[in-house]
Amino acid sequence: MRLLVLSASVGLASVLGFACSANNTILDNVESDAGTTPDAQKPDSTTPPFDAADTDVAVDGHGDDHFLWPDCTSQPNGVPTKAITDLWSANPSVPVQVWLPGVYVTAISKGACVAGVACEFILQQDLTYASLEAGAQHAIRAWISSTTSKYFTSLAVGDQVNAMAWAFREAEGGQNELILHVDAVSPGCALKIGTGTPTPITGVQLGDIGSIDAYEQIYGPLLLQVANVTGTPKQPNQTFGLGNTFFDGGASDAQIVSLSPYYMQGGVFVGLEAGVKTKFTSVSGVFNEYYNPDASATKYLELGARTQADYP
Repeated sequence: MRLLVLSASVGLASVLGFACSANNTILDNVESDAGTTPDAQKPDSTTPPFDAADTDVAVDGHGDDHFLWPDCTSQPNGVPTKAITDLWSANPSVPVQVWLPGVYVTAISKGACVAGVACEFILQQDLTYASLEAGAQHAIRAWISSTTSKYFTSLAVGDQVNAMAWAFREAEGGQNELILHVDAVSPGCALKIGTGTPTPITGVQLGDIGSIDAYEQIYGPLLLQVANVTGTPKQPNQTFGLGNTFFDGGASDAQIVSLSPYYMQGGVFVGLEAGVKTKFTSVSGVFNEYYNPDASATKYLELGARTQADYP
């Protein structure tokens, strides 16, 4: 557990001392990943991407200056209204507080935020898109610190929310992701105003999303579906590589995309048999990037399943 002091003007990576390099490993067959691929070297996927335990400010709703924590029942004065695409266009290098009305929650780490534990969730502008290209830059990941996660425990997948957070591209220490962030000195909130059924974008191939640049610069964490893929599950809390079923699970020249349980309830898969090569008619999840500072600062591409229905 790292105890960190975060400020709105300091990037997460600089606080954590992260370093990063892209993973350029190319494999002929992802089914060999059990002992040789970077995927096999990863810690279990229930580990949060960071531990933003900010200890410098009291966050009981009434801090030392009697600050009332926002609840998003109304838009605060001076906080500009933005669409998620606006954030991608602006690409702020320093944190900027923004108001995002009417966006949808498509995934939450371990199924729900828990008080006292750092968490994350994915926001998408609309419920779905006609194509991967149509959805490009319409989603963003929100990182919530351990001291402020208690304000987000009621969130659920499918909630339409008005949200407030701090947007910036985390580019220090090798990271390169446009994010939303909330911690004790960077207040934020999300209020449910409706519900919907987020539907994965279909017609996507593994090769379409098989690069770090595709995630960081082009698409972001969209909810999508890939068809006819094969993989060999490991333990319930571990990711495993996916490959094209036509090639019996073989990989293309793109970077490996793994199926992750990080957004499943409790961070674990259910209904999969470890060690058994499995052909999936389709796999759905949020496209995302996992950054592991403990394995040569490597980045991994993943699809984050949310329920068993995402891998029928």
